Amino acid sequence: MKYAVCYRSLTGCTKKVAQAIYDDIKEKDKALLDIKDNPDITAADIVALGYYVDQAGPDDLACKFITRLKGKRVFVFCTLAYFADSTHAFEAIQKGIKLVQEAGGQVIGSFIANGALAPQIIAEFKRMAQSGNGNHHAYTPEKGLRYELFKNHPTKAECALASERFQERVLLSDQVEALKAQH
Repeated sequence: MKYAVCYRSLTGCTKKVAQAIYDDIKEKDKALLDIKDNPDITAADIVALGYYVDQAGPDDLACKFITRLKGKRVFVFCTLAYFADSTHAFEAIQKGIKLVQEAGGQVIGSFIANGALAPQIIAEFKRMAQSGNGNHHAYTPEKGLRYELFKNHPTKAECALASERFQERVLLSDQVEALKAQH
């Protein structure tokens, strides 16, 4: 079995989750790959695909990469500077899942983790607040508290849970494939 753990990271949060998943894969035939490097995944059987949430889904580069997942078993994960149990987070992971399925990949599981918001984006949100244009992303003191809270995410516990979820879904997928082969 060949594994590719592919990620798109802006602040290092998604890379941190990807690294945890990669580190816990026991097989030797594995690779940790940054999507920005346009990695070759043709030999991979299973792909763990991670992205930071940009406008409610993967950014353009991650979307382009996803088109190459035909025939792969794919575990989708994302990080975002919002609550992992929110509607926004659910929609962001669902967008990635849908893109994988449309590309012909088989989604075997997913995971959402909190992550830090990039300082340059916070600065942009502060500029929006100063302009008074009413943009829903404009900085507020309440949002600032959330940004402060999430600056240390994903935590070790979140990374461990992502890796555990990946391992469980690979095992389950392998068992399902074995059942199919018997029939």
